[in-house]
Amino acid sequence: MKLTPVDSIPKRRASRHNLQDFIEEFVNSNAEFVRIDLSEHDYKSYIVCANCMRVAVKRSKRPIKVFIRDGNVYLSKL
Repeated sequence: MKLTPVDSIPKRRASRHNLQDFIEEFVNSNAEFVRIDLSEHDYKSYIVCANCMRVAVKRSKRPIKVFIRDGNVYLSKL
């Protein structure tokens, strides 16, 4: 292990996904339930996606529930 001097600490990278906009879109839609379709470049797995969505929903304080069924992530309005 070694120490390397630097001039400053780099800034954090911005989040890849703007989940709050995604949540607002779902709340404003007429759909009661939606499935989140993941591409191979979105998240490592559906479990990671579901956990990120749970955190985003909790922060938004919206009445939404996140479910995992058969390898898919679903959102439901309460």
